[in-house]
Amino acid sequence: MTTAPKIKTLISGRGLLGVFLLLLLAVSVPGATSDATAINASRSSSSDGNANVNALDRLHASLFLNYDKHLQPLDKGEPATVSMALTINFIDIDELNGKMTTHCWLNIRWMDELRTWQPQEYENITAIHLHASEIWTPQIKLFNAAGEDESFLVDTQAILTHEGQFLWVPPAVYTAYCNLNMINWPYDEQTCKLKIGSWGVSHINADYDKSGKGLDYDGAMQSTEWQIVKGSTQFVPQDYYSYLEYTLTVQRRSNMYTAIIYTPASCFVTLALSAFWLPPHMGGEKIMINGLLMIVVASFLMYFAQLLPVLANKTPLVVVFYSATLLLLSISTIVEVAVLYLSTAKHKRRVPDCLKKLLHGKLGSWLLLSHFRSEAEQQKDKSKEMDEQLYENDDYDQSETLDINPTEVPTSRAIQFEWSLLATAVDRVSFLAFSLTFLILAIVCRV
Repeated sequence: MTTAPKIKTLISGRGLLGVFLLLLLAVSVPGATSDATAINASRSSSSDGNANVNALDRLHASLFLNYDKHLQPLDKGEPATVSMALTINFIDIDELNGKMTTHCWLNIRWMDELRTWQPQEYENITAIHLHASEIWTPQIKLFNAAGEDESFLVDTQAILTHEGQFLWVPPAVYTAYCNLNMINWPYDEQTCKLKIGSWGVSHINADYDKSGKGLDYDGAMQSTEWQIVKGSTQFVPQDYYSYLEYTLTVQRRSNMYTAIIYTPASCFVTLALSAFWLPPHMGGEKIMINGLLMIVVASFLMYFAQLLPVLANKTPLVVVFYSATLLLLSISTIVEVAVLYLSTAKHKRRVPDCLKKLLHGKLGSWLLLSHFRSEAEQQKDKSKEMDEQLYENDDYDQSETLDINPTEVPTSRAIQFEWSLLATAVDRVSFLAFSLTFLILAIVCRV
């Protein structure tokens, strides 16, 4: 019985497994070597790039591990003193409501003896930036605030130095009440106060040592109407709180008001006085001029009422001047009505002798009435010439001249001329009286 021939394999099962392992080692060892090299390089690069970040993290953890932002920090075992300086950027005053709005920066500093470190231990870090919401900050308020939102503080970042000093510079918008004095409007100066402090901090003072002064307005944006001319700071301590009182003196820029208010006022006065130099019989034109001026002055008074607040015992002098001008124009209209009556009415009686002596004396010369008297004398000379011609006429009966007696009984035209001369004198005297009144009024009201 024949047996089948056996086939001999070149490599057995165990040999095949050994070859596979050898191939696997030959392939994997170079790759493993390159991967280890890449990992080590990445670790070294990450450690070099994040050295500062790790130092900041360690510093932040060491400083604020057991930190309570609701507790006031200590300085030399006592509650830290808060120093504050004020930098003003822009101001505006609301005259109608008696309020001053201030756009400013608060420079607030305080010390914390527990928040110090050595810069050498933390990669020479000397200062770090912190959010104001994660640290203790003084609750700064405006004590004389006007309105529902008494202040507007922006949550800006604070700076902490390695010496334990905090610096917080938030911008603020304050609206405070202001006791306005409008007597010298529009050339007025207003003094307003900002009472800024904290209800929970009793130790607060102006930052003179750090910034040189507690109030700075040199770099303020120029307002279109107001300019800061003087400022001062005063610390006001109280039992349970304290505050800083910043006093600002501002002056109004009045260049535009000269053209709007004072130029028309001079025109009103000039027109009112020039009306007295018109002839007496032109009383209608005089009354019309005074009426138009009264309407314009009343319009200005309505404009002032819309522009200025109603203040007790502090009426602006400009308003007093315009209201007095309106009253004087009314009196001038009454005078012109009387002058018109004297010059146009048909008078049957002559002017009293006492008045005639004044009109033909020095008073008439001072009132420039000589021109009118010369016309009267010319008319008198003409009447004498006519009388002489009547006497030279042979046909004329001289008995009639004795009945007429023209030298003692003046004609109606001569009587009318005397009354017109008196009306002119009233106009001239009124001009002098009103000129003096306007001058005194302008000096008192500083117009």
